[in-house]
Amino acid sequence: MFRDLPDHLPDDVSVEAVLLPGRENRIAERPYDRMGPLVEALAEALGPRLDLPYAFFGYSMGAQVSFNLTHALRGRGLPLPMGLFVAASPGPYLQREVPAWNESDDRLVEYLRELGGTAPHVLDDPDLLDLLLPTLRADLTVVATWPYRARPTLPVAVRAFSGAEDGPASPERMGAWRMETHGVFRQSVLPGGHFFINDALPTIAGVITADLMEMLGPPTASTARTGTGRPPHP
Repeated sequence: MFRDLPDHLPDDVSVEAVLLPGRENRIAERPYDRMGPLVEALAEALGPRLDLPYAFFGYSMGAQVSFNLTHALRGRGLPLPMGLFVAASPGPYLQREVPAWNESDDRLVEYLRELGGTAPHVLDDPDLLDLLLPTLRADLTVVATWPYRARPTLPVAVRAFSGAEDGPASPERMGAWRMETHGVFRQSVLPGGHFFINDALPTIAGVITADLMEMLGPPTASTARTGTGRPPHP
């Protein structure tokens, strides 16, 4: 999903993507299925790396992870991101309903078909499903089980991206992110459903670039870093 993001950002903005267990060359590792341990591992790995201005960009589950990670970093007294870019996941206090996370594999596959974003040939291949379903179920479990609790608002600018046709993360529900910050809140509504990023990546990257440059101000653009870091073994 983020592979082409660097192509749409300035050369002096570095993208460092988190690779969690259960994916790509970490597919043999057990995925996280709870928010707390996942966020603690990320905070531990990122702590020594926060020496430059940076921002988080979280999509769907990643939006909730980035939000909780920012709070965890504040709790550790570590530098906070300049900005939090969140997409395709409603404001945390709304506690998104997550279908199929604790239902049968057949129901989980049915939900993935409804959601879109997974190639049909993958969902029709039993061998691929054996590899992918444990991680997909773990991701849904992370989102479904973490308990929202009220905390002091973040001193971080928030930009929420929403798909106009994304029901669970509608523009109205994405607008609830404004409740989590006493910094600047902005929202961008783009055409499409839950995976609107597939068609809108250049637009999203342009908005992120403009926001980062505004946050940094001249002439320090060369110090910007965006992404959620690339921890060696979160």
